[in-house]
Amino acid sequence: MKRKTLVILALIASFAVLVGAAMWREVQRDAAQIRHSISGILDYDSALTAAGEGDIVRTDRVALILVDVGTRQPVAIKFESPLVPPMNFRIGQENAQEGKVLDGRYELIAITDKDGEVFKRAPGEVFGRAARPVALGDERVQVVLNQPFRGTLFNDTPGHPGAAGGGPPLGSEEGPPERTISGTVRAAPSLAGNVAATDRLIILLFDPELGRPAAVRIVPQARLPQPFSISLPSSQPLKAGYSLRIITDKDGNPFGAAPGEIVGRSAGLIAPGTRGVDFVLDAPYTR
Repeated sequence: MKRKTLVILALIASFAVLVGAAMWREVQRDAAQIRHSISGILDYDSALTAAGEGDIVRTDRVALILVDVGTRQPVAIKFESPLVPPMNFRIGQENAQEGKVLDGRYELIAITDKDGEVFKRAPGEVFGRAARPVALGDERVQVVLNQPFRGTLFNDTPGHPGAAGGGPPLGSEEGPPERTISGTVRAAPSLAGNVAATDRLIILLFDPELGRPAAVRIVPQARLPQPFSISLPSSQPLKAGYSLRIITDKDGNPFGAAPGEIVGRSAGLIAPGTRGVDFVLDAPYTR
């Protein structure tokens, strides 16, 4: 066999080995992604439109939220846009809040968003949930947007554990003064250039005893310095103080870290009812 032919065969064999290795890595990557995520189909019940109780337009987005079935607190959130149901979705470990390791079963909730504040009700927004708790690795999960959104995480569905009086919703609209913390948020001069007009603000109040958010508010545009406020849900007993954290969000994932995002954390606990807080975003946001 001629040397040239041998060289060509060797090159073909090397190429086949490289392609096979790349395909194997891709298969392994897909298998790992399946193990660490939940996937399925998100659909919409058009009867809501016919009844004038909801609608879907291409400018809408949807928030997919995993909620701990025991604590009734969100542990992961992912935004998808544009919203064109029926559509495939995936949510999992990479969307976990504050790097929490997901383990066990979770309630999967979907809420549409028309105005940039996913936990604040706007006309036409709708809501749905998976029929049963889900776990990482579950596939072909079906979620149907089949209820008008009423402005709370669990939608106050009668008889549901998260209905009014059974579990705290995430706060967004300003509530009574005694349940509200307000002030002005600004960026440290050295980091002000990181903030773009398209950024959002994620405002979180943390329960100091439980170490998880007691209220979350998403402000659609960061125009620093700017006023802010966040209120605790009326269903929660008030505590003496809460830790305040505010983060800029560039990529639609409020619990992930994207380049250029910055964060501020209160030095101590802040009492509900406090006004005039001067809050500074003074550090790059990393997970």
